[in-house]
Amino acid sequence: MKKIYLLLCIFSLAMAPAFAAGVEPLINVTAEAEVRIKPDRAALTFGLYEKTDNLRQGAQKLNTLSRQVTDYLRNRGIEDRFIQTDSLHIQPIYMYQTITAKNGTKTQQETVRYELSQTFTITLEDPAEYEDVLYALLEMGINRVENVSFYSTQLRQARDEARKLAVQYAREKAALLAEAADIRLGKIVNISENTAAQWPTPRLAASNISQNAVQDLPADGQLPGPATGMISVKASVLLTYKIK
Repeated sequence: MKKIYLLLCIFSLAMAPAFAAGVEPLINVTAEAEVRIKPDRAALTFGLYEKTDNLRQGAQKLNTLSRQVTDYLRNRGIEDRFIQTDSLHIQPIYMYQTITAKNGTKTQQETVRYELSQTFTITLEDPAEYEDVLYALLEMGINRVENVSFYSTQLRQARDEARKLAVQYAREKAALLAEAADIRLGKIVNISENTAAQWPTPRLAASNISQNAVQDLPADGQLPGPATGMISVKASVLLTYKIK
């Protein structure tokens, strides 16, 4: 009995400072908002690939096609600053073949082939042009499409708008909860953001098609079904209120 009484005394002493400190009750509210914007840029990464036994002829073929591609892009009005060309990459491939003579003697013969490749990355200021440009390049002899992605130069503005909406939704949510719980909200004592970094989503990558499937947010705030060609920008916030 003495041991139980002693434990109760220790517990009471430990809790006393918390009550004495008069800690104010708080309420935490989280909310998330999403803004959908149209991309205003398209980035295409494509390349030339050639496998040949004659290094000089293979390199000449790729250089000729590379000039044709560059001329085509410039004639379409694409500025040089939006055309990035990597240097020609050459990879020798060594192969060995065993040859047997009539007298039964076996020797190994070494042959070499070359894999040549060159990569381009272009930026289109009008995303609607990407399909025409891509098909034209394929018809010219481009044999590798590595990536087609869409992005927006207004991403910062969209993210700021999403943050404002997230705060607005959190305040509305807090007011609703306070009314339902019959409490009075005090001032906001803390605000924090929990938003992951977002990057443009590839729509066509390595011959596998995927896309950002979102659309404009309706007036009632409900998230709609998927639509093509929109970029989703999200923000999430946490508000901490005092309770009066």
